Amino acid sequence: MSTAPGEQTPFTEFFSAHLPEVAREVVHAVVRTVPDYEQLPTELLEQDLIRRSEENLRLFLRLVSEHREPRAGDLDEMIEVAVRRAREGIPLDSVLSVYHRGALAAWNFLAAAAQTSEQREELIAAVPQLLGYLGAVIPGVAASYLRERQDLHWEQREVKRALAQALLQGKPAEMLADRFGITLGSYHVLALRTCGGAETADGARPAMRVIHGEIDTLSPHALTVLDRAGGWVLVPATESSARLDAAIVRIATAAGVRVIAGTATAAMVSEIPPRAEEAGEIARLALGLGRPTGVYRMADLALQYQFARPGPARTWLVGLLEPLTGHPHLMEALRAFLTHDHNRVAAAESLVVHRNTLNYRLNRIATLTGYDPGRSEHTPLFAAALTAFDLATAEM
Repeated sequence: MSTAPGEQTPFTEFFSAHLPEVAREVVHAVVRTVPDYEQLPTELLEQDLIRRSEENLRLFLRLVSEHREPRAGDLDEMIEVAVRRAREGIPLDSVLSVYHRGALAAWNFLAAAAQTSEQREELIAAVPQLLGYLGAVIPGVAASYLRERQDLHWEQREVKRALAQALLQGKPAEMLADRFGITLGSYHVLALRTCGGAETADGARPAMRVIHGEIDTLSPHALTVLDRAGGWVLVPATESSARLDAAIVRIATAAGVRVIAGTATAAMVSEIPPRAEEAGEIARLALGLGRPTGVYRMADLALQYQFARPGPARTWLVGLLEPLTGHPHLMEALRAFLTHDHNRVAAAESLVVHRNTLNYRLNRIATLTGYDPGRSEHTPLFAAALTAFDLATAEM
């Protein structure tokens, strides 16, 4: 028999009579089955959760009596709880599972407490209303939780950005770090540079989103100052070099761009600015010389780093190759000869020319420059000259 809106039904009367017991059973079931809630303080469990469980159950009973689904204003308290749990760091799946676990616990308790067939039939008849209630509550709670987490994440990222900027500029940063509970120490200083489109044809994700995600995965304590062209990342030095290398490869693969990272390690906060300058120069060299995606260190580009410094030695080395600049086939021959470790057969094969042709070109190089690439004392000069020439070309 139907009832007027607001009028008690046998089901709501039966439920209301057991409401305090159901609320306690709901909380106990949640604590038993949702590990994140088991860690909450006992006082919170005994007072706040049981009280809010009763309020939630009363809301459901009122909606059943009024023959309606929840409206926005009905969910204010539940949304407040979701926001609080977001700030406490409890995962969203745990927050949402509470409603399912609680509904199941309440149902099982009432099913066991039902004394008559009428009560059991009323309990079964209320299932569609219970599902409708959960269908309205859970999306509202999830949306509020996610908005709060997004706000918190943005706030934390801005704090880390401000801290990273201060450290990179050599400004006092200890008070800011203490204020937000961030421990400063030694860091891998990464200068990131990206090269390529923001999105590839096969649907790769935008680079910035990928970089932020991978850096957060690499270390939640990393500090970043990033823009579309790259930027700076301070990763705690406790992270291994292998993990840095793997993260850069994943970023490049997912974003569909070439990613170059120059890196240097700062043993203390005061060393961050000079190490950042070093890392930035290494990244610039690797990018300008067309190196593939990867993390580059001083050991990888020490010679290039030194030749990038202006001076008479660099000027002389670049000048050594000046007579060859109008003869690309001679430059190719020189590169092939040095690349193949002075093996004339391998060098000739790579150029698809006869060995005699290679020998002729090497002799021409000796004639034009006054130095013979085939002589052991002259070979290092040509290797250094090519490095200096490539750097000078990249700077143009």
